[in-house]
Amino acid sequence: MIENYSFNEPYKRFEPHETKCTYCGEAHMKTMQDCYFIPLFVTNDRTNIIVYSSVSYSKILIGIPRCSSCRNIHETSSSKAIWIGVGVAIAGIAFLVYNFMSLPPMVTIIGFFAVIFGAVFGSQKLTETFVANHDIYTKRDGAETNEVVRDLVLAGWSFKQPTA
Repeated sequence: MIENYSFNEPYKRFEPHETKCTYCGEAHMKTMQDCYFIPLFVTNDRTNIIVYSSVSYSKILIGIPRCSSCRNIHETSSSKAIWIGVGVAIAGIAFLVYNFMSLPPMVTIIGFFAVIFGAVFGSQKLTETFVANHDIYTKRDGAETNEVVRDLVLAGWSFKQPTA
């Protein structure tokens, strides 16, 4: 299943032999640092007792070939979206603080959490939008198109870390 990959023991990850970029489909990666390494998880054992629950799982990192241009687009899109999210959060919190005495306390508290929630999830959506404007896959979408990742997901591996 993973014949196009080699395992790098010091980094504990599978590195691709293929160099064609998965995200744009045109360029080739030059160094292994350009790859996006997506973590995949599988549950080994789960214990659920009335007052105790635990889970043991395995994690692997699979390298998705990515050119330096796509890596740069992913990184700049993410940082730009984070800065916009932080700016919006600061403006929203400043508005709530400025109007603290004229707003009911519950509105201020709910507004505070709504601003934080909106900034976090809004920056994620902005990142996806910025990347899509460059006509390439997002990190996750590109990884999902990888044949090895699809095979591992069908075999029971997951993108989400198991919790107890």
